Amino acid sequence: MFNLLLKYSLFVALMLTHLVAQALTVEAEGQAVIQDNNLGPARKAAITAATQQASMQAAVYVSSSQQVRDGILEIDNMQITTLGQVENVQVLEERIVGNILVVRISADVLTDTGCKDGTSDRFLKSIAITAFPLEHPTQGNLGGLGDTAWEMPNLIASKLAARGNLRPFKASHLNIYPILQTSPSRQLDDGALTSVAANVNNLDTQFIVSGVIRDMAMVDPRTHAEDNYFVDLYNRLDYRSRKHLRNFQLDLFIHDGFSGALLMERRYQTLGIWSLPQELRAGFNSQAFANQEYGQAVSKLLQEMVDEMESNLRCRPFSARITHTENNQIWFKAGTSSGIKQGDKFSVLHRSTFYDVQMRPTHQLTDTNRTLVVDEVHPNMIKGHLVNIAQHQNILPGDIVVSK
Repeated sequence: MFNLLLKYSLFVALMLTHLVAQALTVEAEGQAVIQDNNLGPARKAAITAATQQASMQAAVYVSSSQQVRDGILEIDNMQITTLGQVENVQVLEERIVGNILVVRISADVLTDTGCKDGTSDRFLKSIAITAFPLEHPTQGNLGGLGDTAWEMPNLIASKLAARGNLRPFKASHLNIYPILQTSPSRQLDDGALTSVAANVNNLDTQFIVSGVIRDMAMVDPRTHAEDNYFVDLYNRLDYRSRKHLRNFQLDLFIHDGFSGALLMERRYQTLGIWSLPQELRAGFNSQAFANQEYGQAVSKLLQEMVDEMESNLRCRPFSARITHTENNQIWFKAGTSSGIKQGDKFSVLHRSTFYDVQMRPTHQLTDTNRTLVVDEVHPNMIKGHLVNIAQHQNILPGDIVVSK
């Protein structure tokens, strides 16, 4: 019985996982009907019910915890969060009442408490996904993969939207790098390099995701350049050979949408067998592409990239652009979908813009040490007030609010 219980407990622990957690030891009860005097299935069902109850109790405990911030006692709204990871399940008591088996357990529950640094991830951050151009466009001719430049960012945006932790916007029509070889850097007139993307100011989103596909070539370029008919036929029949391996390499860049600062840069690469006929133009987001080992390797890499992108961005502070000011009243660009509620507090940052001799902008954010409290939340706009009525001076449209 104990071996069965141990295996079942491990199964539950593997099924219920979270990113950032704290451990709580709780006791809970679960019940199940005994059918045909068979205690085994009833015991499993009762332990499952008790495990779920323990996880829910831990979630309520965390959600209703008290917190002191800046000398003020704050109490979070009490709510049931998603189930946590359950470990060290121990059966404390088992009793039968009529045809009902009641099991009482003790368990350690790891409950999701937000982000590692204590910041909240409850606000949806806006993120624009721009084009992923090919550094060598001719490499996309094989298989008709030139459409990867816009199909890949569209797919990334769809994956992020489905998860619900970020609010992505498709901007796959926009290539923000005039020179792909040196992206994301650009050279200033004095010879210095900057990582500020020239066009990020126009998108009005908190983050800008962009990329450059560096390599989509065959590992052996001779594979599809064979003039001899019989050798070419042999190559086609020998489709599992390493000569059919194809590279995939891209550089991913994430910029802050309001300052232009480069927040993340990483290179991703993989390879896989590409065995489709040379004349077939399948396209990136096609079933033929997905059926290729190469397509499956790229899909796996894309999933890894989305995971890391979400992990990097979801716990950063929320920020948005101020659109209007009037005395101590402030309006900023966000809405009900962002998760902001009345009473939420934000810091106000002044946004300065500097131009070089060719009128290319560089942005700087400076903390004004002023606090905004939200008064009204509308579908596409949020209104708030500065805590001190005398603090409205020098707060202008284009400045930024940042979650505390």
